[in-house]
Amino acid sequence: MESQQDNQPVYRKELFIFKEFLDGMKDLCEKYQSILPSVKSIRKRPKKYKKRPKDPYAPKMPQSPFIFYFKKMKQKFQNEHKEKKFSQITSLIAKKWKELSIEEQKPYVKLSEEDRKRYNEEQKQYSVITQKQISKYLQKKFKVNQIESDSEINDPIQPKQEEEEEEEEDSFGGNIIQNQF
Repeated sequence: MESQQDNQPVYRKELFIFKEFLDGMKDLCEKYQSILPSVKSIRKRPKKYKKRPKDPYAPKMPQSPFIFYFKKMKQKFQNEHKEKKFSQITSLIAKKWKELSIEEQKPYVKLSEEDRKRYNEEQKQYSVITQKQISKYLQKKFKVNQIESDSEINDPIQPKQEEEEEEEEDSFGGNIIQNQF
């Protein structure tokens, strides 16, 4: 019992210190909340990444069967529903597409497959062309680097006098040790 009574003053002292700490934190939070509106206005927005420029010579992506269906039916739906917005007409066409059976979708799937073949052929040609352009670019760059390196080889190499002076003024006494040997 005596040990519990001895620990009570220490416990109360620690509790008092902890309460003071919490009060200090509360004051700090209140100060931060009052400053917060001005801090938010100072913060900068994160930088947006720049999009890579699209190559105008790159082949166009193949279209899905739905896109072929959409192109065919768009004018018909616009004539029927003149009062509706384009987004509403698009949703109507999408519902009709979902209602179509597999047999009714087959012609559009065939068109999509043909378009996929077209894209693959154009992509092969495009990749060959771009590889040739890259290799030409690298060859030019290599020639420029080779010319620069050749000019460096022909230049006589002269020792730098500044480095030798720095060695003589070595503050750690390294030059004294080297001179002794």
